[in-house]
Amino acid sequence: MFEKKQVMKYIQIIAFLFLANPLFAQKIYDVDENIRNNSVVITQTARGMISDRNYQKASELLETVMEKDPSFHAAYVNYYSATRNIPSKTGNLIRILKESLSIFEEDDELAYYLGNVFQAENRYPEAIKAYSEAIAFSKINGEDFPIVWAYYFNRANCLLKTNQHAKAIPDYTYSLKLSPDNPDIYTNRGFCYYKTDKRAAACDDWNKAIQFGNPASEKYLKSFCK
Repeated sequence: MFEKKQVMKYIQIIAFLFLANPLFAQKIYDVDENIRNNSVVITQTARGMISDRNYQKASELLETVMEKDPSFHAAYVNYYSATRNIPSKTGNLIRILKESLSIFEEDDELAYYLGNVFQAENRYPEAIKAYSEAIAFSKINGEDFPIVWAYYFNRANCLLKTNQHAKAIPDYTYSLKLSPDNPDIYTNRGFCYYKTDKRAAACDDWNKAIQFGNPASEKYLKSFCK
């Protein structure tokens, strides 16, 4: 089965977006123009460092931005992108993402990133809660944001990992609605179908996964669809 790290090829660019989803509610902060301009420049510099895998320095720069300009959304998006690669700073990343959600209310993107951090830490109930919030916020903000499909996919993955296969299937199905022909979704939904005694549906999903570019599903076909 496929986890988030195996589908980052579809969404990795999103974490570097300079302008994030603009539809969330936000607390009002009075920001000096010079401070905001400085935030833009520093964040752009940090993005370059992230591209060069200089995650530590990038995270330190972005921490200065968030301290002086706490309502600058791009800093939080890029801080996640940098700091998720620094295991020693996971606790700080969780804290800052939680704080960001009190600033950018109903922000589905930041709630999703928080879910990703919890999932990477195997804290599945907390991840499911964060993904559920991201999904709820996306219903308010709109589902045209490019990574909304992954909110459902990753919640389903957490349900799968906690053996809640029947509950995972509707999430995989909705994820396919937003990301048609995604082979990794078919692979994982097929696994859940198999675990819930729906072998025909499982085999059909694994065949589609292969058709849409995931040859790894062949092992499931050979083992369970003879």
